Amino acid sequence: MNLRSYLFPVLLALILHSVILSALFYSWFGYAEDEKQLVPRHVKAQIVDIKSQLKAQQQDMQAEARRKEEARRQAERKEEARKKEARKKEALKQAEAKKKEDARKQAEAKRKAENKKKADALKKQEALKQEALKKEAARKKAEALKKDAQKKEALKQEALQKKQQDEARRKAEAQQEAERKSEQQRVERELQEQKRRESELAAAMAAEEREMQALATQQATAGYLEYIASEIESNWSRPPSARNGMKVVLSLHLLPTGEVDNVYVVESSGDSHFDDSAIRAVKRVGRFTELQKMDPILFDRNFRKLSLEYKPSDLRR
Repeated sequence: MNLRSYLFPVLLALILHSVILSALFYSWFGYAEDEKQLVPRHVKAQIVDIKSQLKAQQQDMQAEARRKEEARRQAERKEEARKKEARKKEALKQAEAKKKEDARKQAEAKRKAENKKKADALKKQEALKQEALKKEAARKKAEALKKDAQKKEALKQEALQKKQQDEARRKAEAQQEAERKSEQQRVERELQEQKRRESELAAAMAAEEREMQALATQQATAGYLEYIASEIESNWSRPPSARNGMKVVLSLHLLPTGEVDNVYVVESSGDSHFDDSAIRAVKRVGRFTELQKMDPILFDRNFRKLSLEYKPSDLRR
């Protein structure tokens, strides 16, 4: 609020207090005649002055009110203009977004149409291909039937001719039958020989497959054995009495989870401290986790009960 708005009320309050104090002063201490002569003129002069000031103040207040109203209206007009501009920008933004969305939808529709067109073309091409395959199959079948019919007809004619031939012809046919049987026997012998060769080849392939499986099993077994030996080696604390050339054979009883169920000495190194240190190394490992990945048949066959020779080579003599 402007300080000017407080000026008139303060001034008016001061004037009113001055008038009241003057009146009281003269009523209490002055003479009656002076009061009669002076008070009316003084009060009248003060009243006239107050009215002019009130009028001027009212005009100022009205002018101030008009200025405030004009400022408010201008602010409202500015705010309305700002809102209108914001609405315009928002409308433009929405129009642009709609335009982009329409363009995207058109592009998407175009892409889908192109994909559908391609799919339809592929379907049509596949249908033509299938139809061609069917026609080719039908043609081959018709040719086969035709050949079979021709063959049957030839056999029929041949049978009729055979009936009409004389004994010489029958002898010739007998000779032909003998030759046919001989050829059939030859063919059967060749078939048997071919079957024998195929059987030998299958047996050889099976033996090779067994050898490959055995080699793979041997390699897998060797890998797991190296893993077990490495785990034990990393957990082995060699005793002071350990020397190169010492050898201890341990028997490990393992579970399918790789956990050590039992371990004991099968063949001692001759040094109890060396033997005990090897057993402690196995127990420190506790579980060979990689054995969980092993084929159960391979585990049951080679690793459920395992004999492991421990013969370190990096010790002093």
